[in-house]
Amino acid sequence: MASTHLVQRIEDDDFALDTINGRRVIVTCPSILGGKGSDWEGAMIFGREYLVDLLALGLAHRVLNFADVKMAMLKAGEHIAAQKV
Repeated sequence: MASTHLVQRIEDDDFALDTINGRRVIVTCPSILGGKGSDWEGAMIFGREYLVDLLALGLAHRVLNFADVKMAMLKAGEHIAAQKV
């Protein structure tokens, strides 16, 4: 079953910044869970726009740095290469 409501963006009031175990983190609201009765019930669902917003917030609030983005791109390349085998 398809979800009728999918969070697309992270709004200013939908996240908080904190430090947990000495690490900066972004805390988001749990409204991105698959709906009751859906194939993804209770699962975390991340759409493209949400992930881009999360990446941008991570960079803006120094949870991530630009070297982390480069590392993620390298890991993505490894995943793509592994799928072609």
